[in-house]
Amino acid sequence: MVFQAPGEVFLLALGSGVAFGLGPVFSKRGLADAGDWIQNTVVVVGTRVVLFWAVLLATARTGALDGVAPATAGFFALAGAAIGVGRFMFYKGVDDVGSTLANAFVNTRPLFAVLLAILLLGETVTPRMGAGVLLLVVGLVVLSVSKGGDVTGWQRVDLGLPLLAAMLFAIGNVARRFGFTESAISTLEAVAIGDLVAFLLVGVVAVVGNSRGLAASRTAYANFLLSGLCSATGIFLLFQAFSLEGGTVSIVDPLSATAPLFTTVFAVALLRDLERVTIGTVLGIAVVVFGVALITL
Repeated sequence: MVFQAPGEVFLLALGSGVAFGLGPVFSKRGLADAGDWIQNTVVVVGTRVVLFWAVLLATARTGALDGVAPATAGFFALAGAAIGVGRFMFYKGVDDVGSTLANAFVNTRPLFAVLLAILLLGETVTPRMGAGVLLLVVGLVVLSVSKGGDVTGWQRVDLGLPLLAAMLFAIGNVARRFGFTESAISTLEAVAIGDLVAFLLVGVVAVVGNSRGLAASRTAYANFLLSGLCSATGIFLLFQAFSLEGGTVSIVDPLSATAPLFTTVFAVALLRDLERVTIGTVLGIAVVVFGVALITL
């Protein structure tokens, strides 16, 4: 008998894709309104920290993080550090090449996760995974010559930052996975630890390395806040989908990875003055999403 996942799983997973797709569009709008990518990162990560720690403290029956071993916290702290640096690179990519291309490139994360699993865990590549990797490469090549993205133009070297962000996100997810296998930490505790470390890291960089400081227009900060709320919502919906019966990785991950398609739709509707969406952009993103689906199935 073939098990059918409930409709709620599909809605939650697809909802996470919508939220992850919309967030970069708000970021691009804020960046265009005299904001910068460091401010964007601080606000997005800070929003997540406030929301997740508020929920953790409100729902903890005893002290928050009671029973979490230091070694376990260390794995999720490492994940948070990798994801914090990755966030910087991602939002710099949004600034340079636009939300559509940056989100497509950063969603190649499963490719790097598979490579890490092969190198570190001895996993083997199936023919389907090989086909998915090939499609990812083809999709990225199509995107690199699509002439889409930021209307002011960009260099192909600018696409390297979203790719590096994808690699760091994959490292963070591998660290999270190892931490979950070695302990009984809750998802909320794990995310709260990781995001706190990420926020401390980006905060230090913002104070020390940003000559502009955190001064920006209210409109820019409002858009960055909306981007942060989208990011937090996407994570919440994703974990809710995984927590339900039938919420397997093979169903949830590909649906969530449709985020670049939604970014493209939202960019057409909301960023016509800032981004160019060509036929090559749409085709490249579709191939990337399909490649991700093959890898994660």
